[in-house]
Amino acid sequence: MKITLKNSKYEVVLNSLGAEINSFRVLKNGTQLVFEGPTEVWKYHAPVLFPHVGRIKDGFYTYKGKKYNLVNNGMSRDMEHKIIAQDEKSVTFELTESEETFPKFPWKFSLKTYYELKDDGLIFTTTVTNTDSSEMLFSLGSHTAFCCPRNTDAAETTNSDYQYEFEVKEPLTTVLLNSEAQLATDEDGTAPCTKLYGEKDAGIIPINENGFGNGHFFTKFSSNWVGLRNKKDNSLIKVNCANYPYLMVWQGGNGAEGISGNGFNCIEPWYGTADAENTDHSWENKPALISLESGKSFTADQSIMLEGF
Repeated sequence: MKITLKNSKYEVVLNSLGAEINSFRVLKNGTQLVFEGPTEVWKYHAPVLFPHVGRIKDGFYTYKGKKYNLVNNGMSRDMEHKIIAQDEKSVTFELTESEETFPKFPWKFSLKTYYELKDDGLIFTTTVTNTDSSEMLFSLGSHTAFCCPRNTDAAETTNSDYQYEFEVKEPLTTVLLNSEAQLATDEDGTAPCTKLYGEKDAGIIPINENGFGNGHFFTKFSSNWVGLRNKKDNSLIKVNCANYPYLMVWQGGNGAEGISGNGFNCIEPWYGTADAENTDHSWENKPALISLESGKSFTADQSIMLEGF
């Protein structure tokens, strides 16, 4: 089911399948901010990632000796979420355990995704509650794809007229990934491994037709937001990343895949990482999982704020 939130400035279309943003538009001129398709370019728009972020090596993990099959970026993006609260400006979706989830994730849980449309953007939070009787281990993140260039940009605009921008202009630290977007290991087999990213201007990541491969992954940043700036009109989309340990950027569509007119760039704050390339598949040994006691909740805020629209 699709739900529309609308105020005097913006319209957002949300989908109970995945509790995902399907569209985010500026009303005065129809500017599309979030990638809307086509599906042959990418079938998602802004997926919520739970209970895992990034790549699952070989498509499975084990917990207490039992095997569980899980796709990259988790299961929630492909499942129907219930609508548990709704008004003109906000909606809350919820996913809970079921016979469908237990072969993928052994715990009972509640995943609530909350959206509220404001005059300066969209409040977007996800809250995981452990409704099981034992400690729960999981990852959580988001994967919002922003149009680049946009449908209302001048005809000559390309993705190189945009850049990623961290709030704090400090040298960036990148987490090393292998060609399969798994955590690369050092000579001792340790992951994650990091190094300075080496950007020309601190905290600024240029965008061009070469894309970012399987993604560029960052850690140890002090910024409260990471944004996508249009250098021509100075408009800025900011994604909250305060207190997140990791953030991924990725480019798809035009430039990255050579499909003209369907370009997007993703900003992905993550509590967690992909599998390490040398993983033993044990969930207990996986890096960066959140540990949540029975009855406790954990909230991630990946709200989207807008300037210059």
